Amino acid sequence: MSDLIIRRSHGFQLDHIGLGVPDTEAGVKLIEEQTGASVDLHDPEPDQWYWSGSLAIGEASFLEIIGPNPDYRKFQPFAALLKTLSEPRLLFWYIAVTDFQAFKALAKKHKAKLERVEGVNIDADETAQASYWRGFVGPGFMSERPNVIEWIKRPNRESPAAPVCQLTDFHLANPKAGQINAVFKQLGIETEVESGPSALGITINTPKGELSFKNPGIEWTMPSMIFELIGLWWRSRNIKN
Repeated sequence: MSDLIIRRSHGFQLDHIGLGVPDTEAGVKLIEEQTGASVDLHDPEPDQWYWSGSLAIGEASFLEIIGPNPDYRKFQPFAALLKTLSEPRLLFWYIAVTDFQAFKALAKKHKAKLERVEGVNIDADETAQASYWRGFVGPGFMSERPNVIEWIKRPNRESPAAPVCQLTDFHLANPKAGQINAVFKQLGIETEVESGPSALGITINTPKGELSFKNPGIEWTMPSMIFELIGLWWRSRNIKN
């Protein structure tokens, strides 16, 4: 089963991890100052709520500095959350798989059905930045459970001329660690979740030394999600883009 999941050069089954910021350009500048490395800030994907830059943290693996797309006007829960952040915060992580449909079937078999499944630019021409299938392991959204992606066309985010950063530690914790680890084992996910308060953490070796982030995760499940989204909408509507 684990053959479906790609292990990157840093040794972890981690394709990329999202660091949320309220302003993408400011967030990218901060990370470049902290690391001494270059972040690839690419144009927002068409019709997407987010705008992100990528810092390579290993071969074909990156830290995604993600903020709201200022040109996206509809309400979107994650975009609203990003606008309320006072400091960078780890929010989600991705595993990459070799066969999305096979992993989707496996997850459904073990009652961990993939949610928010979408194909992005699947039928687009070759000018598209990237194309992929993605979703997240349910039920509901929990930061400690991974998003899942199969790259059909992977964007080139790594420059051989840029200083090299390397992921050296990836940490997950949750009060329901036993339940989560049992599901992970069934799905071939070889990342151990420690028992304790909710947490995501990474350490990156950079040209300026070690840089670490650690913070509680988020969990959105029905019906509590409704009240959370109402609160996010209320707070974000008073924040200038």
